Amino acid sequence: MIKAIVESWDKTKIAVNHFKQEGRNAVIIICHGFSMSKDAKPFLDLSNDLFELCDVIAMDQRGHGGSGGTFLFSHVEHKDIKAVIDYAKQYYNHLYLMGFSLGAASCIIEAERNKNVDGLIVVSPPVSFEKIENRFLDKGALLPGIQKFGIHTIKLRIGNIFSRKINPIDVVDQISPIPLLIIQGEKDPIIFKHHAEKLYNKAKEPKKIIIVKDGLHAEELYRRTPKEFLNICASWLREINAIK
Repeated sequence: MIKAIVESWDKTKIAVNHFKQEGRNAVIIICHGFSMSKDAKPFLDLSNDLFELCDVIAMDQRGHGGSGGTFLFSHVEHKDIKAVIDYAKQYYNHLYLMGFSLGAASCIIEAERNKNVDGLIVVSPPVSFEKIENRFLDKGALLPGIQKFGIHTIKLRIGNIFSRKINPIDVVDQISPIPLLIIQGEKDPIIFKHHAEKLYNKAKEPKKIIIVKDGLHAEELYRRTPKEFLNICASWLREINAIK
């Protein structure tokens, strides 16, 4: 694994883990959600598991982990994703994007704006930040993160939560013809499953939605049932001819 720094549009330093194998021409870029990190165990494990299929670049969102700046709740984070995509283009011809929770929101925005990936996987995506039922700054959302992932949550640096944001529901229909996979937990306590259903209904083909029975939020879908989660991703990547 290579640890690298990518400079974003405003000179903010974005930290990435680059899992690279010689001879590969495809990569999955992973963007975590609020209060997470590329170095938290679920994302390190996920990166290593996906590395069995293709190369992986896992990024820290601004204000998280090894990245600079402050987190703005999907206000400008899509521009950081673009910077990581531009970094990846130095090495690969085929790029796939995977986002979790608010990271999924920013991935939808970036894919719509620049059409610069060959496939998009979003896990627990919100229709908009304002419509999220369980507010991310509530102790009910923060305390479990601190208890499970400790230092990665404590290192969080938050900016203006009221910054104007693009709503994923307003742009998801413009992602096509990029293939879209939505993965959602049936019992997600933070972003309820109607968000994923509304995004799916608004999106155009090619699209697919998987509702995981009894599944919870974002990386918990992978952490609790890693084989099922990986099978969903691998099967879809084969469907769109991303992997063999």
